Amino acid sequence: MTATILTVFVGPGANGSGVAEIMALLNGVNYPNTIKVRTLFVKVVGVVCAVAGGLCVGKEGPLAHIGAITAILCCYIPFDAFRIYQNDHDKRTMIAAGTSAGVSAAFGSPIGGALFSYEISKPNTFWTFRMIWQVFFSSATATLFLAVFSNLYSGSIVTLSSAAVLKFGDLSQVFSPISDLPSAIIIGIVTAVMGSLLIFVNIRLARLRKQYITEPW
Repeated sequence: MTATILTVFVGPGANGSGVAEIMALLNGVNYPNTIKVRTLFVKVVGVVCAVAGGLCVGKEGPLAHIGAITAILCCYIPFDAFRIYQNDHDKRTMIAAGTSAGVSAAFGSPIGGALFSYEISKPNTFWTFRMIWQVFFSSATATLFLAVFSNLYSGSIVTLSSAAVLKFGDLSQVFSPISDLPSAIIIGIVTAVMGSLLIFVNIRLARLRKQYITEPW
């Protein structure tokens, strides 16, 4: 209820996960109310309330949105040195870096965060080799600080072992003998076939919807 009231009356730009809006921004669409301070406030409070309340919602999309807004706000730090970043190209780069940092914090995976940011922004031409490394550095830094703060909060020794604790919970070392390899290969083949089937069904359903659902609902 708190998240809903804040979204409706304070920050309507926080509606939804935020991934679609960030994708639009990275592809040159100026989506209204997506990058605002009140949207950031509502997003943070809303996702904390929803996740802490045990609702069936994820924090990956909201964290990507939060990271993107935070990155844009860094361009407007009231110092002369930051004014050069207040242009469309640099702001788009900051959005990509902030999005990847948010996803990396959610999954504890810097490479996954960088690839996610690249995937949702293709086929844009603003990606360069230098920018890929900058985005990856942002993702790696987010994962590092997540691990450090997680260990400091729990009072344990600061290591990188709890980098993914936010997403996957406490990690434990489990010994896997070589005899588990055939089972892993079989599971990989089965899940690959299931994923291909899902994509096939989704494409067919999209074609059927386009063919038969022609009236606005």
